[in-house]
Amino acid sequence: MGAVTGSESVTIHAPVSDVLAALRDLPAQVTWFPGCISSEVVATNDDGLPARARQVNDVKVAKDEFDLDYTHTDTSMAWRLVAPSKAQKDASGSWSLTDRAGATEATLTLSIDPAIPLPGFLLKKALGDTLKGATKGLKKYCES
Repeated sequence: MGAVTGSESVTIHAPVSDVLAALRDLPAQVTWFPGCISSEVVATNDDGLPARARQVNDVKVAKDEFDLDYTHTDTSMAWRLVAPSKAQKDASGSWSLTDRAGATEATLTLSIDPAIPLPGFLLKKALGDTLKGATKGLKKYCES
């Protein structure tokens, strides 16, 4: 099976700037992003924002360590897998934020091409669980 892609949105009762700051605090992802064991910024851009990070995730079938390159706008953050890892041939994702009268609509989009052979239904379920868990986790993190 090739890459699978999905997206999930959530409304967070916090301003876009606060949600974006929470997303850019990559080491804090261990407290709210499902499966994230560690996230370490290894390079920043000229604005001091994360440009590359090393992450370790527990993807249930394997522990995976990999590097991600990040790009930023005033209302989004996107990333791409730097090189294939033990569990991923390729991966990319983004958070897009929209102001909704002082609240924020946050949309997470993920695309993963697994290196581990998994039945399609299992891969889609894992992706869906991650999308739902991450959006709910971000909402709880930002509203607490």
